[in-house]
Amino acid sequence: MDPEDTKSFSDERRERTRFPVRIDVNYRHGDTYLYSRSSNVSELGIFLVSENPAQKGARLALEFHIPHVRNPISVTGKVAWVEDGQSGAERGMGIQFVDLTPEQQKQIRSLIRTVAFIDD
Repeated sequence: MDPEDTKSFSDERRERTRFPVRIDVNYRHGDTYLYSRSSNVSELGIFLVSENPAQKGARLALEFHIPHVRNPISVTGKVAWVEDGQSGAERGMGIQFVDLTPEQQKQIRSLIRTVAFIDD
C-alpha cells in the first residue's frame, strides 16, 4: 500500500462515523474461506473480529447480509490495520472497502441506516 493511501485512509476514516454493528461476515483470503463477525462499520470499511487476522495489505472478498434483505452484499476489501488486542480492544482487522460500485455504496449506506436507525 502506498504511504499516501494509508495516510489519506487514516485521516478519512476518522472523519466517517463508525457504527457498532454485529453482523456475520464470510470472507475469502486467497483460497481460504473464513467466517467472522463485525464490531463496527462505516461507509469506508468494516472491522472484523478475528483471532488470526490477515496481514496489513491483504485483499479479501467479503460477503454479508443486511437484515431483512435477501441478497448479500459482496465487496472487496483491503486490510488497512490490525488490532492485536493488547490495548484491551477486540483482536481483529480494519478492512477498507475498495473498488466499490455505486450500487455497493448504496447497499452499505442501507446497512448503516438499517442498523443505526439514521436518516439520510
